Order: sequence, then structure tokens, then C-alpha cells
Amino acid sequence: MGAILLTILLVYLIVSLFGYFTHKALHQSWTGRYNTSHMAHHEKLYPPEDFLSEKYRDAGKDDTFWTFAIISLPLILAPIVLGLLGILSLTLTLITLVEMLLIGWLNNYLHNALHIRNHWISKIPLIKLLFAEWGNLHYLHHVDMKKNYGIFSFHWDRLFNTFWKK
Repeated sequence: MGAILLTILLVYLIVSLFGYFTHKALHQSWTGRYNTSHMAHHEKLYPPEDFLSEKYRDAGKDDTFWTFAIISLPLILAPIVLGLLGILSLTLTLITLVEMLLIGWLNNYLHNALHIRNHWISKIPLIKLLFAEWGNLHYLHHVDMKKNYGIFSFHWDRLFNTFWKK
């Protein structure tokens, strides 16, 4: 049981750190067309003055979801290789892969939800305050794109001094 809990924690830390740096990289001009695509989300679809919409405004060819997915391939292949080499058990390999996919899906889904006015998540009594907080922090990221690279976790922002809360 300890190995499972340790694996879950380590995978979360690694995947969230990877997501933090990938998101931060998409804000750098040296990432070329990936930066251009990501900026379409910030500057054209959801500038600070038009941060919310009734329905999610899809970026079409400028959607960076697939950029995250492609860049994540080495991260996803790592546990498979470790499993094939016998370093990770089948159970830990499966837990790792499921958790990685779940975190990726959750980041994407919540990110989109944060841009939708009165999203159904915002109406769930137990998490509406947390969802509102995530929305405020993400809004601040659209105001200052050098801050708040997280979507639902901001521990790396705090550690690397990119956290901003009004």
C-alpha cells in the first residue's frame, strides 16, 4: 500500500511540474508556433476584458491541447518502459498511466470550464468556492501571463515565485 501511495504522490508531483514548465514554455517566444497558438487563446479568444463566455470558444487549429499531448509522450512512455524492464510492477505502471491521463484530462477540462460563465461545476455546493478561486487565479494569469501557470494546483507557482493572488 505504501508503494501505491508513494507512486500516486510522485506521479502527481512530476506531472504537475511538467505541466507547469510546459505551460510556462508556451508563453515564451522561443517556442515559435506553439507560442503563437497559445497566445491566440490569451489575446484573441479570452483576453482579460472578455475572459468568460456562454460556450467555450475553441481555438481550432491554434488549440494547444495536442501540443501538451505530444510533448507529454516521453513522460507517458517512461512508466511503460520502466514496467517492461521490470522496474515498475504492472500495478504501479497502470496506476501511473491512469493518473497521468486523469491529471491531463482534468487540467484540460477544468481550464475550459474556468472560461464558461455559470459552468455546472460552479453550482456544486462543496466545491463552488474552490472553483471560484481557481477561476480568479486563472483570470489573473490572463491579466499577467507571467503568473499562475497552474489550473487547479498552484504549488509550483508558489515555489517558483510566479503565484499572484489579489
